[in-house]
Amino acid sequence: MSKATENKRRVVITGIGPVSSNGIGKDELWSNILSQKFVAEKIPEKYLQYHDYKTKFYVPFPEINLDDFSFIKKYSRMMEATAVLALVGTKLALIDAGLKSESLENSGIILGNGMASLNTGFNYYAFHTYNEILKNTSEEILKPKYSRMVIPSTMPDSAAAWVSILFGMKSFNYTVNASCASATYAIGDAFRKIKDGYSDIVFTGGVEGLKDESGTILRGFDSLGTLTKSEDGKPMPFSNDRSGFLFAEGGGCILVLEEFEKAQKRRAKIYAEIEDYQSNSDAYNIVQVQESGEQISKLIKSIIGNHKIDYLNTHGTATVLNDKVERKVIKEIFGDKENQPILNSTKSILGHTIGASGAFEVAVTALSINESKIHANLSKNNFDDLNLANNTINKEINYALKTSYGFGGHNAAILLKKFEE
Repeated sequence: MSKATENKRRVVITGIGPVSSNGIGKDELWSNILSQKFVAEKIPEKYLQYHDYKTKFYVPFPEINLDDFSFIKKYSRMMEATAVLALVGTKLALIDAGLKSESLENSGIILGNGMASLNTGFNYYAFHTYNEILKNTSEEILKPKYSRMVIPSTMPDSAAAWVSILFGMKSFNYTVNASCASATYAIGDAFRKIKDGYSDIVFTGGVEGLKDESGTILRGFDSLGTLTKSEDGKPMPFSNDRSGFLFAEGGGCILVLEEFEKAQKRRAKIYAEIEDYQSNSDAYNIVQVQESGEQISKLIKSIIGNHKIDYLNTHGTATVLNDKVERKVIKEIFGDKENQPILNSTKSILGHTIGASGAFEVAVTALSINESKIHANLSKNNFDDLNLANNTINKEINYALKTSYGFGGHNAAILLKKFEE
């Protein structure tokens, strides 16, 4: 395919399927975000017998019943959390896009996932290694188990594979891992598959399932000092009072990306168009963002070019260093507060779903463009030199940027624009 032909292919978002503790389905989630509904709970008492956590709150895993989505029940016994999230999200995105499942044979699936199925692995290891000890204790602390499905359950690619199997998608299906930027990388890959002519429809996004019976995963982040220490659980990105991110046990969001002419032919609803995707690496530290912000700055300058950005959905974790670096880069590129795009962090409301976070945030950015609304950055005592949305703002958005950064130096950005025929 020639470059001229490639450049004529446009990529649009036609379906959104979020699964979150703050809402299941596009309409519920979007309504709750605009109304600043905040969902967080105190850490379970049973966790505290293992570790003295510095953080006090977390976002529980969303309550999902596969029966509500017409999946065959026997399959649920073979799946772990990320696969369930992927299936439900795909079903919701499919319905939202107005597609029929029998027409998906030539579709592809690319999902982002940050940490695979740790809880399932923990259980199998405990049963295999300590079963006799646990059987003889009077305390029911854990209920480990073993299954012949241990390998397929813990495969990082299982979520994408289950979507391919149960929805009959016979094109490419694979998983992308880039820590907290995983979903953004996956969406970028999907964009390129369509842009370069390899596919017309790709289901993409991210899923993360980090629930475990003892809070081991939560402890891992807590030990790194990355979690919020606020008294109400609110992480408050870009606030002088920030202290870390709000840990979410899981969530997933699936998007339908489609070649424009195909979408137009079937009269699909189009939320936004993806103009470009780029990524790079800090090549600096396994858990810390590069303090100079050099690579992030290069990435943003390259992807926005001469476009005027009306809205920037930041990575916005509320960790002390990350927000400091993002602030520095934003001021360097856009200048004073008056010249900056409107800024917010969706994590200020949803918490941080690690590998799935970029998918939620691309979905929110597309909805913001489509409805000319920007949600509030849920924080107080904010940096006074950033153009943060303190309340829901009504504004026409022609170009919006979504950025994601992950442990290991993974940087990614997606440029979206208002759809025009």
